[in-house]
Amino acid sequence: MKILIIRFSSLGDVILTSSVFSPLKEVGIEVDLLTLKPWGEIFKNDNRLSRVIEVGKEEVKTLKGLKRLAEKLNKNQYDYIFDLHNTLRSRALSFYLKAKVFRYKKSSLLRRLMLVFKPFKSKWLFVPELYAKPFRKIGIEIKNPRPYILLSRQEISKISHLIPPKPFIAIAPGAKWEGKRYPVKNFIEISKLLNKKGFNVAVIGGKEDYPLGKEISENSTAVNLCGKLTLRESLTVISQAKGVISNDSAVVHMARAVKTPVAVIFGPTHPAFGFAPAPDEGIVITKNLPCSPCSLHGKTKCKERKCFDINPKKVVENFLKISE
Repeated sequence: MKILIIRFSSLGDVILTSSVFSPLKEVGIEVDLLTLKPWGEIFKNDNRLSRVIEVGKEEVKTLKGLKRLAEKLNKNQYDYIFDLHNTLRSRALSFYLKAKVFRYKKSSLLRRLMLVFKPFKSKWLFVPELYAKPFRKIGIEIKNPRPYILLSRQEISKISHLIPPKPFIAIAPGAKWEGKRYPVKNFIEISKLLNKKGFNVAVIGGKEDYPLGKEISENSTAVNLCGKLTLRESLTVISQAKGVISNDSAVVHMARAVKTPVAVIFGPTHPAFGFAPAPDEGIVITKNLPCSPCSLHGKTKCKERKCFDINPKKVVENFLKISE
């Protein structure tokens, strides 16, 4: 059997699709993945995938581009298509595909109900389980799905000169939306507290996070690696860390995928949305205020930011419970 999995973006969501790769390979299914550039780099030399098909945003921006892409994909003669994105773009693409398409249910309505009716946040979602459900349609039951990215010994050896002496903790002060960022002054305090506990600190993030990393490194002994690593190198650095402390961002799922314990600080978003680590992957740190959640993605107009009134000492204390 040959299938195509579609997940265009974003980085964290693409990483979470890896939760179905191993179970599918184990039952002999040939899997291709369709995603946006540069996310395909994550799965370089991944033997669970027959092919990683990367496309640029411009290529799938119009119906003409989607139709052209579908014509290429149809030549691969897939038995089934699994749309793990379920957006207007992926639906439009599947209209032109010849194989039968199964889609994951995003539970968007439930998430929006959580914003309006706060008691709904008691109904926690778990995205890897949502990704696994469509495969039941072809008789495949994926139990206990967990994201997993394979790294080589060569990759680990290659980044050894970049990381601080072990044991070290990776911290991630960035997030796509400013509203999801725990105050940088608190990350500076976290870095100092970890130093006192005998840990070195590495700041992880993209180019856009470099100023945050610079501020932390200038006010502590942390090493700023923001913007200096490829995606695979970031995964490798995280894999060598004792643990990760992060905002609600893609770094959380990178840590989960390389089996490094992660503590996630939630502010305007909420772990019930489905992007929190499972208990065996890490912990969530949230005040869970009566007004929470107030945003699906972190684009909030709230100026008070009481949800981030979380003492750095409490963050470190909770984190140490999972890093021992």
